[in-house]
Amino acid sequence: MRAAGSLRLPPIWVRRLVIAPALVFVAVAVLPVTVILLAVVAGVVSWALPGRGRLLRVFAMTVFYLMWEALALVSLFLLWVGSGFGLLIRRPAFQEAHYTLTSRLLALLFWQVRWTLRLDIVHEDPDLYGAAHGRPVIVVSRHAGPGDSFVIVEALLNRYSRDPMIVLKDTLQWDPAIDVLLHRIPSRFVTPRRHRRAGAPGGAEAVGQLAAGMDDDDAVLIFPEGANVTPRRRESRIRALRAAGHDALADRAEAMPNVMPPHVGGVMAAMEACPEAAVIVVAHTGLEGLSTVRDVWRELPIDKRITMKGWTAMPEEIPSDAERRTMWLFDWWERVDGWIGQKEDEVSDAAGKGRLVPGRMRLLDRQARLDWTLVAVQALLFLGVGFWPASWSPDVPGAPIAGLAVVLVGAVGLAVSGFHLGRALTPLPTPNGTGLIAKGLYRWMRHPLYTSVVVICAGVAVARGEVVVWGLVAALAVFFELKTRLEESYLLREYDGYADYAARTGKFVPGLGRIR
Repeated sequence: MRAAGSLRLPPIWVRRLVIAPALVFVAVAVLPVTVILLAVVAGVVSWALPGRGRLLRVFAMTVFYLMWEALALVSLFLLWVGSGFGLLIRRPAFQEAHYTLTSRLLALLFWQVRWTLRLDIVHEDPDLYGAAHGRPVIVVSRHAGPGDSFVIVEALLNRYSRDPMIVLKDTLQWDPAIDVLLHRIPSRFVTPRRHRRAGAPGGAEAVGQLAAGMDDDDAVLIFPEGANVTPRRRESRIRALRAAGHDALADRAEAMPNVMPPHVGGVMAAMEACPEAAVIVVAHTGLEGLSTVRDVWRELPIDKRITMKGWTAMPEEIPSDAERRTMWLFDWWERVDGWIGQKEDEVSDAAGKGRLVPGRMRLLDRQARLDWTLVAVQALLFLGVGFWPASWSPDVPGAPIAGLAVVLVGAVGLAVSGFHLGRALTPLPTPNGTGLIAKGLYRWMRHPLYTSVVVICAGVAVARGEVVVWGLVAALAVFFELKTRLEESYLLREYDGYADYAARTGKFVPGLGRIR
């Protein structure tokens, strides 16, 4: 995280014509199918072992993020083509399409993060934006830990139906998907003063430009601290306040151990550019102490709960002059600091319970032993498909490109199925008590996730061209048939509506395998 900030950003033509296509090429053409399959197995194993599996989690998340980036870049390229090769990209319809794409991509990313890293994200204010309905908002958030901007943007899009307008560091343009996307929707990348071109806007000016164009469903997102909180940065900021003659503010900042004193320029510029906007102050806890790559590595596996809290200030509550607005913002920061000080580091529900439902699934129960045995057999079949030695099998004609295409189709089905399952997702036949899912692909198939896995493995078999691998794919299909019989016996007992659902819905493909 610090290393990226020390590297100068390459020109935009290098990022568009070299870095982004290279990432897609690596994800689609170079990354072996067996590595993708192994990443799925690593994700399942790390999910099943709360508090363990650091390397497995890193491997699973790295492969997933690479594929996620490739999916985002391909989708953005298709939108660019559809907009007349960029001619209509700023039209409202295409702006809305980009926001919709962003919401879906972030939902997919956070589904994986919750599963692999076992993070819970809890919002203490389910109707935080109710008071500000029908007016633009300025979201002012603390900045602590990696990915907190992703958490807030995802909540703005998918929980509160707001279109975020973001101001962020220019070093984030090293991420190809973020780079392309945020150059198409209202946002600003801010370059440090020492690297800024003559005439380029600073942070406060960039915020004001964004806020001036807000509509009723827009939200400008600002991090007044400017960077993740660290002791060194906090002390440096307090010294800067004293050097500027703001001793009273420095004294207040020293009394706030959990936050850094905020830069007020951006917030002031936003309020002046859009005086009718409400201000929402956001605090969160759970990602403290994760400022560098080393910090993240030390804390893995994360297994934490992120708690978010917000307060709404309507325009009439905001002071009118700059000095009182500065004091007003520091008042809010003291409130944020106090709230953080009262929170304790919490383990996520998933990690705390280990997905083992009390009273129904203890590790020593006979049913649990059977469940985990089935998971182990399933993992061995996956590994066999991907890693069976070629010298141990007769060959048949293989087609790597066609196999890759089949794998990608299965991967899309797997991602969509897992997304719709949400917290109901489990590798075990025993349901985890989160409810019956009958949306998305589950409207037509009872087990689309298993169908997708078989399709992925069939794609591997097509690419490898080996008889034994084809046999393992057939064995996996038979295994899923037997596993789902056990699983559905549990579901029929657990949910009263499952019998009706199974009578009208196919099993692995639409229309076939209904339970009469």
